[in-house]
Amino acid sequence: MQVGVYYYVWYDPSTPVSWEYPKIHDKPLLGFYNSSDPNVIKQHFAWMSELHIDFAILSWWGINHFTDNASKQVFATAKGNITNVKLCIIIEPYNETANGYNYTELYNHMYSEFVEPYPTVYYSYGHYDAYGTFFYKPLLLFFNGVYLTPNGDFPQDDRFTILVVGHGDYANWIYEDVRKTYGYYDWPNPPIPRERQVSILPRFDDYYVRSPNCTIDSKLEWLYDSQWARALDYNKKGKINVITIATWNEYPERTAIEPHYDSTAANRDPYFLYNKTLSYIAELKGISTASAGLWYNNPRSYAIICGVVIFIAIIGKWMYDKI
Repeated sequence: MQVGVYYYVWYDPSTPVSWEYPKIHDKPLLGFYNSSDPNVIKQHFAWMSELHIDFAILSWWGINHFTDNASKQVFATAKGNITNVKLCIIIEPYNETANGYNYTELYNHMYSEFVEPYPTVYYSYGHYDAYGTFFYKPLLLFFNGVYLTPNGDFPQDDRFTILVVGHGDYANWIYEDVRKTYGYYDWPNPPIPRERQVSILPRFDDYYVRSPNCTIDSKLEWLYDSQWARALDYNKKGKINVITIATWNEYPERTAIEPHYDSTAANRDPYFLYNKTLSYIAELKGISTASAGLWYNNPRSYAIICGVVIFIAIIGKWMYDKI
């Protein structure tokens, strides 16, 4: 069983729109970070690895866009550090105009910038081709868009396993969304898993992002548990191979499970959703793991405890020298 998570790399403190209030109501434990910061990326990998997440799906918004450069930094950081988390790209509908996409350019960019330089990092996914042959290829995802993936009819490239993600009835993988505006199913009645995949999210709250808007479980009291219960049941019945968590750090829609200070949660522990995720993945994979939120994973606690240890060492040396 593979567990993936959607990872958003669009945050840039130098651009006010990235972290502006009230669009962003919750604060990451790491502060309002830059998605290109290697130290932030390393900590994200450390957390994802402890959760036993298998792959992260980077949200990508065009060649030379901030997310393009940030994604390159994420891949480079992953290559230079020990992590079990693999990476792949989801191409977002960044230019939804007629004839707005050069697919040959997109495929070549993805292969030359992310696959070829990082063969041990890029996530490969097993899939049947049109001839019924099963093989692993680098996974490239497209989020469904009117022009990006018109009804699933768009150019393909056989260097990749290509899947469409989203809400449309032609999407291969569902991107969980509790709103009823898309018509492909009426939440909370879930669809039958497509391509043996199910998506889950802890909450949805886009009140300050768009209109019309929707808020489901703003206090984080029940939705995440119910969606994990559904996923675990599918797994027991042998209906799925992949679970995708939406999301690691999508703060505008408030679906983040990254450790953060939450403005409305009933439980204000910044590791609340992180701990839940750790427990559920451990149950899913049948592994034993210590509870999350360990002191060395919390940067603030790490600094405090290291300071205390250093202080004790200094006092001990002073007392020893006095003897």
